[in-house]
Amino acid sequence: MSETILTGIEAIQAILAPALGISATALLLLSMQNRYSLIVNRLRALTEERRRYYNKIANNEEPGHYEQVRYSSISTQIKRLFVRCRELRNAILYVQGSILLFVVTSILISVNIFYSSHLLRILPLIIFSVGMIFVLIGIVYSATDVINSYKVAEIEVKGE
Repeated sequence: MSETILTGIEAIQAILAPALGISATALLLLSMQNRYSLIVNRLRALTEERRRYYNKIANNEEPGHYEQVRYSSISTQIKRLFVRCRELRNAILYVQGSILLFVVTSILISVNIFYSSHLLRILPLIIFSVGMIFVLIGIVYSATDVINSYKVAEIEVKGE
């Protein structure tokens, strides 16, 4: 009887092991989604500001030098922020994909307990490895966003 209990405990441990990957990537996902939300809100604000300059030009009001420089800065920032938005979207999708793969890994491990075959023994490892590669790709996209965030801040400060 003690062997059955131990086997059950080992099975539960094996099934829950990918949950560590889920927890870790969920924390990454939370920070990425927060940054993504901030970028989207900033894009909306800059687009609204740019729209005000369009209206001024449409009403035949002559924009001053400062407004022309600001308009140019806004246009550059929007382009850069859109690139950041795309990079973070990709990072989020890869990290979400990794969470999905970790869940599939847990399911395959539990199926393997009841129905064992050569494919079911190796498939969880392959799926888990692909999930880890997705996490790596997501982190690379996220790091690229961090690099580009500095460039956008620099444009804002210089007013280019």
